[in-house]
Amino acid sequence: MIALSGGLDSVILLMLFLQSGYKNIAIAHCNFQLRGEESDADEDFVRSLASELNIELFANSCDAAKYADDNKLTIQESARELRYSFFEEIALRESFDKIAIAHNADDQIETFFINLFRGSGTAGLKGMPLKRGKIIRPLLFASRQEIEIFASENKLKYREDSSNSSDKYLRNKIRHHLSPIIEKISPQAKKSITNSLQYLQEDAMLLKQLINDKKEILFENKGVNVIISMQALKKLKPLNVWLYYLLKDYGFSRKTTNDLTFVLQNTQISSCGKTFHSETHILLIDRNELILQQVEQEISKAEFLIRKGETEIKIPLHLQINIEENYSDFVFNSNPSTAYFNADKLQFPLTIRKWKQGDRFIPFGMKGSKLLSDYFIDNKIDRFTKDNIWLLLSGGEIIWIIGHRTSENFRVGVGCKRVLKVLNEV
Repeated sequence: MIALSGGLDSVILLMLFLQSGYKNIAIAHCNFQLRGEESDADEDFVRSLASELNIELFANSCDAAKYADDNKLTIQESARELRYSFFEEIALRESFDKIAIAHNADDQIETFFINLFRGSGTAGLKGMPLKRGKIIRPLLFASRQEIEIFASENKLKYREDSSNSSDKYLRNKIRHHLSPIIEKISPQAKKSITNSLQYLQEDAMLLKQLINDKKEILFENKGVNVIISMQALKKLKPLNVWLYYLLKDYGFSRKTTNDLTFVLQNTQISSCGKTFHSETHILLIDRNELILQQVEQEISKAEFLIRKGETEIKIPLHLQINIEENYSDFVFNSNPSTAYFNADKLQFPLTIRKWKQGDRFIPFGMKGSKLLSDYFIDNKIDRFTKDNIWLLLSGGEIIWIIGHRTSENFRVGVGCKRVLKVLNEV
């Protein structure tokens, strides 16, 4: 699928595909309604070209300005999101293998300077990749001048975007003012910058491999958590750079990883229990390790019932439930994933829910009640584990911190006739 705006670059991209013998192609066009009649004329041109060449067209009209206002984006960010979302939707629905975009070598250089002015690191300075998922950019080898010569020699028709002549956008300012100065200083500057971008992309590939290898050593998957040894982490120099690259795939910004570095390196600060957040993950400093966990989009407040006679449930946990009628022949299992209760004391339906502040229970082997929050502290249960704990209740009373400890009030003892066995299939 070829992204066709109707402009010079995209028309040439289409023609190159046709000249190269590609037959199983289609065109995708977005009308962002930003230039009124001119935008509609661009769409009419694309439709006419698709009809003339007998190529299937997928066109989409959207209000990029409204989308920008609704989502607090710039017009360029809005158009980019809408464009790629539309392309990927069509590619998925119609089973296209690749989406071809008509960025050229000059676009790549302009992107480099845009990201340089924004203070980007290697990820931004290396520019646009030749391939990313289904996206390909076959014209990155060609300069804008080469493209213009090709269009003239082949008498190609295309649409001029009037916004390209405006200095409203940073990209255009770079194109109209900075690029000519650079070429005056050094006629080979664009070629040299293009070579540098290629080196940066190769460096980025090497860095990614290095980071992945280090993650294999440092990161330990434990259930829903990732555990990172602080002792091993602190040996890395410079720590702030390592932390950024190790955690960037989890959404952490450089500012956040710099704050984390400051806390880890400042021994005078009490760091245990401190948390650091990204949009998708939360990082907890817990004694001698960091615990990384994905943020639940919705923390469930639901209650789940186990009705009398049920022998298995699978939501929110996989539990096997069995009543033993003959207590005298019963054999107990000491595994913490299994719990036993005096069945005659239970009130059905039993309830499963998450713990909340103020919850109390009487731990097995004790006489008095205890706050669950105190129980967690005493047993050094970290915050992430605590947040993933479920409780089993009977008549509103906690009978089991599932996977941890049962209640003294429902213990199996003398005089017990029936035993309820609950197995947590972890």
